[in-house]
Amino acid sequence: MFNVLTIAREYGSGGADIGHRIAGLLGWEFLDKQIIERAAVAGRVRCDWIEAADEKSRSWWKNALQGFEMSLTVPVSSLDYDKVQEVTKRVIQEAARVGNCVVIGRGSQCVLRHHSHVLHALVYAPLAEKMERMKLRHPREHDLRALLQRMDSDRAQYTQHYFGCDWQDRRLYHLCVNSTLGLDTCAELIAKSLH
Repeated sequence: MFNVLTIAREYGSGGADIGHRIAGLLGWEFLDKQIIERAAVAGRVRCDWIEAADEKSRSWWKNALQGFEMSLTVPVSSLDYDKVQEVTKRVIQEAARVGNCVVIGRGSQCVLRHHSHVLHALVYAPLAEKMERMKLRHPREHDLRALLQRMDSDRAQYTQHYFGCDWQDRRLYHLCVNSTLGLDTCAELIAKSLH
């Protein structure tokens, strides 16, 4: 029996929405942006900085930090970029220890890959469906295709850099679900698989 669910998702696939619905169906804790908040507290770093660096690899962080230096609570030179990822990992591990939670992204399928009580799901969708969803989410964005590619590329680099995994490798998951089934149907399907 599983008491933790990780959801990796293609950007625009609706994976986080599906995860939120599953948490609601089961009465479980939903952890998406909450991971950022907890990591910021644990790492003693401003939440907005953690959010800007969310699911990015260390090389991205080095470039991004130049623009954030003035807004940090500690000087850039004293920050250990890998420590922030390590704190995020500990937040995920603690959530899994407590159980009854849905964890969205942040390499959680890799962090918890050896835990027998964790079910791992990947949510994906055809490009056309992701583009339609993104039109609603980012109405002012002119190049949605580039945004989708950039976000998935960032996630791929993050997972490869920190865990040595290809996040789209289907062997990391128990379930791979195409969200064209509908978000509610996907949520019900995955929720049933947890029991």
